[in-house]
Formats: sequence, structure tokens, C-alpha cells
Amino acid sequence: MGRRSITASAIVLSALGVMLGGCSKTRDNPDPVERTLRADVTDNGRTIIFPSASPGLQRIRTVVVKRGSATIPVVTPAHVVASITSGLVTKDKIVLFESPEVTSLYSQYRQARANAERTEKNLARVRDMYESRAATGKDVNDTETEAATTRAAAAESEGKLRELGFNPVELDAVSPGTVWLICDISESLLDEVQQGEEVPIKYASFPNVVFSGHADAVGEVVDPVTRTVKVRVSARNATGRILPGMFARVDFGDPRDGVVVLPSSAVTTVEGSDYAFVQTGEGRFERRQIMIASSPDTTIVVLKGIEDGDRVVNDGTMLLKGLSFGY
Repeated sequence: MGRRSITASAIVLSALGVMLGGCSKTRDNPDPVERTLRADVTDNGRTIIFPSASPGLQRIRTVVVKRGSATIPVVTPAHVVASITSGLVTKDKIVLFESPEVTSLYSQYRQARANAERTEKNLARVRDMYESRAATGKDVNDTETEAATTRAAAAESEGKLRELGFNPVELDAVSPGTVWLICDISESLLDEVQQGEEVPIKYASFPNVVFSGHADAVGEVVDPVTRTVKVRVSARNATGRILPGMFARVDFGDPRDGVVVLPSSAVTTVEGSDYAFVQTGEGRFERRQIMIASSPDTTIVVLKGIEDGDRVVNDGTMLLKGLSFGY
């Protein structure tokens, strides 16, 4: 009985071993047919190769890139800094500023300019009197000193206004029913701004309406901290709906020729970087990091990483993303 019991136990253990071994083989070595259908991912996920019979290929569609024309938006925040209106009674021009400090500075400028004009006239008068011996040389010297002082004060006030994006001479010349906006443009995008160009404006208070304005002036200094330059935009405000202090967004983008444009479905973003997948052969795809200029609506303008004639995946991008990055 003991020998039969040992023999039976050995048979059972042997059977279990075969079963466990079979399970391990199934786990570690998939079915040969399944293995032949899997995509081969190499080069840290940059290269993906599908067997010709792989069902994954049926989910992938590509588009051949052709260079064309596109408008690259250069949208920047802005705010209304001044509104130029006319008085109800006197019809004199009234300038309403966003900032009380600017209002005070503009008043100082106007006073300083008036003083400078007054002393210049007085200097001319004293010089005439000196020629006719009705004034002394000391009178002329004193008047010249006063005139120089008032000119310096006017120049200082004007310089402060210019630093804030205001040209006092232009402010005096602008017609009522106008608003001024100030935009802070990165110095790297300054070449996108053309003085006098027409620009679309969207105010936060009227998000569904696109207004039109003009880039009137570009600042003369770069902010050392933000590395931005102030650009002044003027827009009509005939109805008076636009008020000082309102926020807006201004687009300085212009149409460009010869740019690479992709459908948004062709681009995927991982950890802040943008990628596209390019078909480089039969069932072979390459992941490329790209640099994009913008993503307006359903298209994306690519600055770097994709060339004219590349066959880019625009359907099945998520499948390739999962394989490439291991998601």
C-alpha cells in the first residue's frame, strides 16, 4: 500500500508540473501567430514597425504634407489706456486715462508745455526790448535761463509719457471717438508688428464681437525685466461702449506663404513637447518632435520637424502614441 501511494503521488505531482510548465510557457511565450502581428518598437520608442498583416495598420491613415499659405496668429493681451471724447457743452477734447497717475502726468506735461511756450514768447519780447535798449543784458540772461528750465521740464514730462506708450503730440492730434490700447509684445515677436497695420481686437466685455484697430506706434525701449516692448493700438469708439481699463486681445499675425500646416489630429503633446508620426516605409513609422507656431482651430502651423512631402499620420495618432511612449 505504501508503494502504490507513493507512486500515485508522484504521478499527480508530475501532472501538476506539466500543467504549471504549460501555463508558464503561455505567459512568457505568446502564441506564435500573435507574436507575428505585434508592432516592433525600437530606439526608445522613436521607431515603430508593423507587420504587414497587423490589424493596427488598418487604424492608421496618413496625409502628404504640402507647403501652403496660412496666417500665424500672434495674439497678445492688451488693455484700454485712454479714451478720447469731446465735451458735451464746450465740445473741447477730453482725454480719459485708465490710470490716475497718467492723468496727473499728462496734466503736468500740458502745464509744462504751456510754460515753455510762454517763456519762449517772453524771451523773444525781451530780446526785442534789448535791441531797442529797453532791457538789459541781465534781463536777457534771466529770461533765457527761465526758458531753458521750462523746456527741460516739458521734455522730462514728454519722456515719461513716451515710456508709457503715449506720444503727447499724437495724443493732441487724435480725433474724439477714439480709444488707445497698449500691448506688451515680446521682443522676439517684434518683427510681426508693422506700424500702421490693421489688427483685429477682441474685448473681454464683448467676446463675440471682433473690432478693428491700427498699430499706431511701437515703443522705443525694451522692458529689462519682461523683455517686452509696448505697442499702441488705436480703435474707433463711436458709441462710447469701450471704456478705459477694459481688457482685450490683439492679433498681430499676418498671412505667410510656404509654411507647413498639419491637421490638429496629427499632433500629440507629451509632457509639454509636441510630436508627430511620419511614415518612412511600408508599415514603418517614425516619431518626430516638432515646433509649432500656433494651433488655430483645426490646423497647426509647424515651424520645425516636418518637411514638404513627408507622409504624416493624421488618423491613428493615439495608437502610435501609446506604443511609442508605453501608455
